[in-house]
Amino acid sequence: MTRNWIENILEKAIYKAAPDFEWDEKNRDKIHEIVEESLPEIIDAVYEDITKRRKRILSNENKTTRTFKKGLNKLWRKAFNSLELYISFNREYAEVVCLYYREKCGTNLDIKFETLIRLQARSCQIATEIHIIIANGFADGAMARWRSLYEIAVLSEFLLDKPEELIQKYLDYIFVENYYEAVEYRKNHDLLGYPPLEAEDFAIKEHNFNMQIEKYGSDFAKPYGWAKEYLPKGKCNFSGMEDGVSFKEFRSFYKLANTYVHSSSKGFLYKLGLYDSEEVMLAGPSNYGFTDPAQLTALFLHIISSTLSYFDTYLEDIVYSEVRQRMIKNIGDEFGEVDTKLERQHKEM
Repeated sequence: MTRNWIENILEKAIYKAAPDFEWDEKNRDKIHEIVEESLPEIIDAVYEDITKRRKRILSNENKTTRTFKKGLNKLWRKAFNSLELYISFNREYAEVVCLYYREKCGTNLDIKFETLIRLQARSCQIATEIHIIIANGFADGAMARWRSLYEIAVLSEFLLDKPEELIQKYLDYIFVENYYEAVEYRKNHDLLGYPPLEAEDFAIKEHNFNMQIEKYGSDFAKPYGWAKEYLPKGKCNFSGMEDGVSFKEFRSFYKLANTYVHSSSKGFLYKLGLYDSEEVMLAGPSNYGFTDPAQLTALFLHIISSTLSYFDTYLEDIVYSEVRQRMIKNIGDEFGEVDTKLERQHKEM
């Protein structure tokens, strides 16, 4: 089908209705009138055609996906399974730690532990999402999702040696976020076509916000205001938090992950999922580029899980840590092996 097929249809219709029709200035209004009258019918016809062909289109898509995934799994199954096993191992470790530590604390729950165990649970969920994204052939999407895992690792290590007062401020910051979200919603609900926020709901959010400002001071309402006293001067932001962690050398990977989240030129010009980004535009899955997101996911899940041994250390924690590190190496080896194989095949081609 040509790009100007609608114009061709309209032109034929005009000639059919008026063989002597002249394409000049005086007939411009008449042409616009014909176009306006014809377009709704064309739109309906195209929409009906797509709807009628829905089954066939989706069947072809599903067939293509099944064929692709069959080849993907044949190539990567061992590596994919190792990553999935590793994530399960971290989840199991956290469950054991959580059960025993809560039992030891009884009703006196440790606010720092409860915060970090929830961050670890969230990181397990994100790691599982990354595994699913990778197992379906989306290396760039996996890298974008790893960005959140990195941020949780930074936050977890930042909070680990801080007093409970700061942990409480971090938790109380939810009232600041809730209030600003409500303010933004109020501005835009008409444009969104959504109902207005109930006055009572907004009043509650505003009251909770004011309570925090009264409790912590006006700076608390600013971005990262909850952490200001522990961040470098002039760096009350995520970067300032990064300055205090033990894995600053991974910032470059974080910056790379940002390109797949934001709309920078590098995000669409450089694709992890392609061996050579200049050859083709990637508009779907591929079978290449999973090693970095898989290794980084494994490593940063380990960093986050390791914070749990801070509270109640047993020999088991040391063993689990060593096992995790061995599994990380194995994941790197298995993913790297397939990548090397694909690169060799590409060069031969």
